[in-house]
Amino acid sequence: MIIDFHTHVGDLRSPGRMDRIPVTWENLLRRLDRQRIDKAVFLPLGVSPESTQAPFLFAPHPDIAGQLNAALDYRDRVIPFGNIDPRMGCLGNLDAEQLANPPETDFGWILERFRELGCAGIGEVTANIPLDDFRVINLCRQCGRFGMPVLFHITGPGRGVYGLIDEIGSPRLERLLQAAPETTVVGHAPGFWAEISGDASHQDKFVYPEGPVSAEGSLIRLLRSYPNLYADISAGSGLNAIKRDRDFGIRFLNEFQDRILFGTDVCFADPQGDIPTLQYLRELQSDGAISREVFDKITGTNALKVLALDQR
Repeated sequence: MIIDFHTHVGDLRSPGRMDRIPVTWENLLRRLDRQRIDKAVFLPLGVSPESTQAPFLFAPHPDIAGQLNAALDYRDRVIPFGNIDPRMGCLGNLDAEQLANPPETDFGWILERFRELGCAGIGEVTANIPLDDFRVINLCRQCGRFGMPVLFHITGPGRGVYGLIDEIGSPRLERLLQAAPETTVVGHAPGFWAEISGDASHQDKFVYPEGPVSAEGSLIRLLRSYPNLYADISAGSGLNAIKRDRDFGIRFLNEFQDRILFGTDVCFADPQGDIPTLQYLRELQSDGAISREVFDKITGTNALKVLALDQR
C-alpha cells in the first residue's frame, strides 16, 4: 500500500497569484489514481494566521470542522488529521496562584473530538513560535497521551515566515524530543531538511540548499538518537534533501528506512505544482539503489505504523 503522508485540499493562492489551480477533493483523487497512490493523509489548513492566505478565508470550508466533515465523504481514500495552534486557549485574568504556576491549555476535549471524526494525528502545525515553546511541548505531550503523531512545519529564526522556529543545529527540536519522548514527532520543511548537512547556514533553513552534503548534519544525529522522530520527505524541501547529493541521499534512505515517510505536499493542481518524489523513489528502486523492502517501508509501511491504523 502506498500512502501520501502530506496532502492538502483548499485554496492556497495568494491575492497576487490567482492564476494557480487550487486542490479540490476531485483533482486530489485523480492525482492519487494517476500516481498509483492508495491513500492520502489529509492535513487541514487555516489554523495559524501566519500560513493563511486571504483567498482561503473565502473558500467553501475555511474552518477545521467543515474541512473534516468534507473529508468524511472520501474516507475510503483519505486519512484525516486534526490541526491545532499551540497558542490556543486562555483563562483570562489569573489569580495569585495561577500567576505563580501559569496554567497550560487542556487540549483533551479537542483531541477527543478529532478522534471521533476519525483523525489519526495532528498537523501540519505552522505557528511561528519556537519549537521548544512550553505551549508546543504541552500540545505534544497531550497528543502523545492520545497516541496521535504531530507533524511540524519547521523554519529558521526570523520574521515574516510560518512554521516552528529553530536555530542551526536543531537545538529546539532536540529539547522538544526530550520533553515529549512518548510522542511521535514528524519533521518537515526547509528548517528541518537543511539540517541533513553539517554545513547548513541560517539562510539554508529558508530555502532548498544546493550542492553535496559535506558532512552529516544534526538531523542525522537526532534520527539516530531519538526513536520518536520521523522525517517527512514531502515538498521541494524533502525531495531536494534526498536528491542534492544522490549518493548521500541513498545512504540516508537506506539507514533510516524505518523512519522516513513519503509525502507530496502538493498545494496546487496545475502541472507546476507537481512534486515528483514518488517517481524518484521508483527510479531508485528500479536502479537497485534501494530495495523493494525499503521502498515499501518509506511509501507505506512506516505510515501504517505511525498512524497505528492496524490498532484502531
